[in-house]
Formats: sequence, structure tokens, C-alpha cells
Amino acid sequence: MAILEIVKDPDPFLRQVSREVTVFDAPLHQLLDDMTETMKSANAIGIAGVQVGQLYRVCVLDVRGGILEMVNPVITHTAREKKGDEGCISIPGATVSAARHHDITVEFQDRDGIHLRRAFKGIEAVCVQHEIDHMDGRLMTDFVG
Repeated sequence: MAILEIVKDPDPFLRQVSREVTVFDAPLHQLLDDMTETMKSANAIGIAGVQVGQLYRVCVLDVRGGILEMVNPVITHTAREKKGDEGCISIPGATVSAARHHDITVEFQDRDGIHLRRAFKGIEAVCVQHEIDHMDGRLMTDFVG
């Protein structure tokens, strides 16, 4: 595994929309492994492909059950919106108060293309939304104001 360089704001690359993953192969597995190593080295709880220079709809999260890889995630249900503070490894030192849903359901694929569905609550739900925003070219600072 390798620690990848984290793309930092204001790099316009972060504003690009990521592409759907259609091939589930060794290069994808390596990317997910490298993203996990990079996330851990940055003491983060989530990282999206665009943050390491890869425009693929992938993210890795450090959730209660361990490391979770999500490929092509789509939020299918939301509830309980409230404001809370969040940070981002692509915007070092910044914290914003953003409104996020604290109950969500997400459909996604794993590294082998298997379709899954999972419910998230609290900080995990916030993290998933944050990473999906990255895939859509949005940053946490877009939600301030």
C-alpha cells in the first residue's frame, strides 16, 4: 500500500464530478487499499477518490465496524437534519457548521461489484454525505451561510 498525496483546496480538481466505476479489478482494489492507508495516515474518518487525484465514485470510511469501502454510493433515504461542525483533510485547519441528515440509507457496491444497502446514523451519516459531496464536486464550505 502507498500513502497518496491529498489534493487541497483551492485546487480546481476538487470541483470535478467523479465518474461511476464500471470495472471492479486489481487497480480498483489497489486504489481502495491506498486510500485506506492515506486516510489512516491523515487521522481522518473518510476520504473520497477525488481527494487523492482519482475521479472515481469511491470512498473509504472508518466506521464503528471497521473500514468500509463504498463504490458508486447513492443516498436513498434521509431524515433528521441538524447542524454540526465538520472538517476536511482537503481544507486543513478549517471547520464549518453544516446542516446534514443524521439518518440516511445508502445503496453502493463493494470492491467486487456486489450491491449492498446500509443505514447510517450520526457522525457516520455525516461522513458519508461529506464524501459523496466530494464525488459531486462540492466542498463543506459550500454549505456555509
